[in-house]
Amino acid sequence: MKSVFHLSSGDVDDWQHALANVNNLLGDDTVEMDEVALLANGDAIYLFVERSPLSADVRALDGDVRCLACSNSLSGRNIPKSKLLSNVKSVSSGVGALTRLQHDGYAYLKVP
Repeated sequence: MKSVFHLSSGDVDDWQHALANVNNLLGDDTVEMDEVALLANGDAIYLFVERSPLSADVRALDGDVRCLACSNSLSGRNIPKSKLLSNVKSVSSGVGALTRLQHDGYAYLKVP
């Protein structure tokens, strides 16, 4: 199975909730996961930048979760891609990536 978590909130409590959901899925032995993605757009992209209060938690996902940041959201907030954590990749648009992932069979999970 494949799942994509979509996060758009800039609230750190929401980020923690989203990361907990991702980790709960990864730790659920009753679910065979082939791929998991966490896509951030809007103010949620601040989760994926250096000095994020949860940067260690995002780095810990490396290898298990594809972390994707919306380039439009980065540009709109004047955040250069070089400020993204090393395990985060940018996508041209968050909604476009979500559409492609769902077309490719990913279950869509909206988190705060």
